[in-house]
Amino acid sequence: MDKKLVIILSVAAIAVVILLLHNYVFSIYETDFRLSNEVLYADNMSTVKILAVPINGLGVRAPFRKVPTVFTFEQGAELVEIVSKDENSGILVIKARLSPGKVIIRARAKYSLLPSVFEIPILANTATL
Repeated sequence: MDKKLVIILSVAAIAVVILLLHNYVFSIYETDFRLSNEVLYADNMSTVKILAVPINGLGVRAPFRKVPTVFTFEQGAELVEIVSKDENSGILVIKARLSPGKVIIRARAKYSLLPSVFEIPILANTATL
């Protein structure tokens, strides 16, 4: 085989591999939200972490990528305290105060078509009654 042909074929193969990696591994196709807990307890210690996870074309987490997400409180903002809020990475950690109720949070991620709404109940802590 000619040396130039080998070089051309290897460059073409590397370009195809890079293109496939970019399109299916590193590109974000969807945003999935994960919650650490489904409920909070009104004990001034219970926390929930909401994490925006970028999903690639293979259906797994996209490596080295973050999803900027804007979190807004629709209802019950006075019932919780924001422990940390990193909208560039798509992470929100909230802590319940001492009042039971319901918190509704709307998360609008950069790579999703529609916002996601989370309804987190804050239950009365029966250990302190």
